[in-house]
Formats: sequence, C-alpha cells, structure tokens
Amino acid sequence: MSRMWHILKREYLENVRTKAFIIGLVLTPVWMGVIFLVPKLMGGKKDEAVVIVDTTGVLAGPMIEALGENKDSEWTATVLPPDQARAAWDSEDGAMSRVETLKREAGAGKHYVVVLTPPVLEKRPADPKKGERPSGVYGPSSGVTGNGRTLQALVNEIVTQYIIAERKLPDEVASLLRRPALRFQAVTDEGKKAGAMQMLLPIIVVMLLYMGIVGISQMLISNTIEEKANRIYEVLLSSVSPYQLMAGKILGICGVGLTLLTFWSGGGLLAAALQGSGGLVDGAQIGLFVVYYLLGFLMIASLFVAVGSACNTIKEAQNLMAPLSMLLALPLILSMVSLQDPNGKLATIASFIPPFTPFVMMTRIASVPPPPAWQIVVTIGLLIISTWLAIRLAARVFRVGVLIYGQPASVKQIWRWMRARD
Repeated sequence: MSRMWHILKREYLENVRTKAFIIGLVLTPVWMGVIFLVPKLMGGKKDEAVVIVDTTGVLAGPMIEALGENKDSEWTATVLPPDQARAAWDSEDGAMSRVETLKREAGAGKHYVVVLTPPVLEKRPADPKKGERPSGVYGPSSGVTGNGRTLQALVNEIVTQYIIAERKLPDEVASLLRRPALRFQAVTDEGKKAGAMQMLLPIIVVMLLYMGIVGISQMLISNTIEEKANRIYEVLLSSVSPYQLMAGKILGICGVGLTLLTFWSGGGLLAAALQGSGGLVDGAQIGLFVVYYLLGFLMIASLFVAVGSACNTIKEAQNLMAPLSMLLALPLILSMVSLQDPNGKLATIASFIPPFTPFVMMTRIASVPPPPAWQIVVTIGLLIISTWLAIRLAARVFRVGVLIYGQPASVKQIWRWMRARD
C-alpha cells in the first residue's frame, strides 16, 4: 500500500506543478465566465430584415410601427404594395411564385417573411376550399428562433388590437383581452422564486462533471504512452505489482481532477453567495456529486489507462479511442435532453446505464424535483459494480500491455488479455 501511495503522490505532484495545470486552473473559470458575459456585453440591437406580404391592407402599417419600437433588434421592413402582395401567390410560365421565393430566401437566412391574409384577422386557419391563402411567419431553421417568436407575438398583438377597434369592444373587455391569463414562474422545492443561477445549475454541474471525468482522465493516455516509451514501467514493475502501479496512476490523476473541481466549484459557490444565491446547493448534493465523480472517474479512467497501455504512440491510441470517444459523447447529450424532463422515461432509463449514470443522475439531482431516493441508491450500487468490473478488466490489459512494444495490440488481443485469469 505504501508503494502505491508513493506512485499516487508522484503522479499527483508531477501534474499539479505543471504550467498547463496552473493555466487550466485559472483560465477555465475565466473562459466559462466569458461565455456567459460576452453575449450580455455585446447585447446591442441586431440588424434584422423582414419582408411583409400583407393582403389584408390593414396590418402592415401597425406592424412597421411595432417593429420600430422593438428593443432587441433593429428591423428593416420591406412591405410589398397591395397589388404585388395579392399577385405574389401566382406564378407565370411555371416559375416559382414570389411567396415561395421569399420563403426560400428566409430559409437561407436572408430575411424573415410575414404573410398576412384575411383569415388572420379572425385568428383562424385559412380554408383552401374557399381559396383562402395561409398566413404565417417564416425564418431560418438554424440558429436562435427568438426573432421568429418576436414577429409572431407582434402579429398576435396587432390583430388583437384590430379586433378590439373593429368591433368597438368596451375598454374593460379590451384590457382583459390584452392581459395575459398567467405567466410561467420557476420555483425552488421550498416554493420560492428560482433565480437564474438555480435554473442554470444542472447545466453547470454536468459541465463540471464532464470536464472533471472525461477531460482529466484523458491525461492518463498520454502519460501512460510516454512512460511506456521511456521504459519507466520496466523499472517500476521491479518494485510494485501492475495493479498497484495502475491504481496509483489513476488515483493520482483523480486527485488532480478533485483539486480542479474544488477550486472551480468553490469559486462558483462564492460568486453565487455574493449575488444572494448562497443556498444554491446543499450538503447532500455536494456529497452525491463527489460520490458520482469518484465512481465515474475510476470507471472511465481505467478504460483510458487500458487503452494507453496497449498502444505505443498517440496515433495508435486515437484509433482505439474512436469508439470510446463516441460512447463518452452520449452522456453529455443525454444530460442536455434530460433537462427537459428530469424524471421522464429517457432520463430514468439512462440513469441505470453505467457510463451515463454519473452525468444523467447529477443532472436530475440538480433539477427540481430530484429523483426518488431509491433510484440514487440503486444507481450508486450499479456504478460500484461497474467500476469494479472496469478496473479489473483494465488491470488485466495493463499488466500485459505496458511490457509489449512494437506492433500495436489488436482488439482481438486486448479481448484475450481481458479474459485471462488474474
């Protein structure tokens, strides 16, 4: 045990004393802060173009006025004259109609298109049997869709005002029609209003966990290959067992990850407290974060160190890492999907699949409501079994791979090493 401790200590100190570690320790929080702050600092009005095809003859004017008052974007509106708007649906000699051309340009991101026809004045869909043309707001499918929603809300408000004026509704009724029936409000499990940090917490937790597990454990591949190439393992294995050597390396890098996460999360909690969100997380959430981090790191790091031991160069490792990298990209995707419904079927099922468990479960634990206690206990139990199995298989690969040079090991050989008895 003392020999493994010496390897752990050497691995830890060798990495935390590097310039790369210090730079990552300081610059990563700065980088994350820039991601959140830059959009706000550069949040001036955006130049946007919109083409209005209005066959009602009454909505284009109020809409241009409303666009001029919009605080988020600087709109440049082009309105087709009434005769051109009515003719925009028709095509000649089989050519594409003006409306279809404008819609295609909108899909390419050139502008937005707002088509207004008489049925919209009654807030009803067009009836093709009566020859009515459909209304709609059209824009690009990629990027932020906020401008499309802005245009939709403007049209709805303008039509509401038109109906109120045309039907000469009393002021009391008009004010009721304009007033929203209710608004969405995010709340905490104590029933209090949730702040912006509370809603961002699941995303921040998952990003920290992913960087701490996947990002840090990748260091083991380069370290293992470098030390193998320098024949350092041949010297070390004369004094320690392969299992002690592998365990010391993994635990040493795990300590590096814990150091980074402690610094980053501690700084984040301090910043939240200064902004009045001191109760953002509780002791139970912090404890579970540490448990899922340790188990997840040990499981994934053991796979990385096994890959590194079976290769002689980084290029060889990249070939073996390709399927593993695709597998490890899924937890981040599943975690983002789980944010939409933390206790839905997809999130619940993914929680019981070991490679995904730490990320999906911490997403759910940081969300409201958290998962049932029995799911936390069962997933931790499954993760313990999976981690033990991964370490055992990795140790079998490591004890053979670190002493083999020349040709890289094939998948078939690695499979044979994993099946060999201890």
